[in-house]
Amino acid sequence: MCTAIIKLMSNSQQPTIVPPASTGTYGAETPKKGNGLGVASLVIGIIAFVGSFIPFLNFGTGFIAFVALVLGVIGLILKGRPRRATIAGAIISVVALVLSIVLSIAYTAAFAGAVNDSIKKSDAAANKTVSLVYDITGDSSDATVSYSTYTDGKSGTAESTGQTLPFTKTLDVKQGGTFSFNSFLLTGSNGATGTTISCKITLDGKVIAEQTSTGQYTTVSCSGTGTK
Repeated sequence: MCTAIIKLMSNSQQPTIVPPASTGTYGAETPKKGNGLGVASLVIGIIAFVGSFIPFLNFGTGFIAFVALVLGVIGLILKGRPRRATIAGAIISVVALVLSIVLSIAYTAAFAGAVNDSIKKSDAAANKTVSLVYDITGDSSDATVSYSTYTDGKSGTAESTGQTLPFTKTLDVKQGGTFSFNSFLLTGSNGATGTTISCKITLDGKVIAEQTSTGQYTTVSCSGTGTK
């Protein structure tokens, strides 16, 4: 009996073993990774969208929008990744791509139209016909008048003697064209009856040369050029 009592006391003095507390990490859910391709698609798509409104730059933004769209599609395929930015990037990229194509065509058409209008205006200016007026004034009744005209690559000369002043000659001349240089010469000479004589050249309503001379048998000369 004493032996039984001793065993009972020995068992009661053994320490109680407490199992270690759980750390709570066993079986925890792995956090989701980010979607860098989706973010890149969104950023590049926004850049392409803004650039699509800028003339001539939108020729390149179409390619940028296509790259952003490809990144967005790849980002959507990846599993276990956030998709909000990816979806937004893909949508903006599609819009930017469409705008780039449409606006590129529109801007090109507008530019071509402006160039065409400019060419038409230039051609119209080249074929412009204006009035040229030769005037000789004075008190002579036996003056000699001569004039020479070079315009549109063609020249012409005329002379009149025994002319009672005033003398006026009006011509239609072409400005511009293949030969844009124009030259005009007007000369008047007094006879025995004249004491004063003047010349004047008027082109398209503007006086380009004017001179006066006095005395018998005196000569006056006016010359002018024009490029337009």
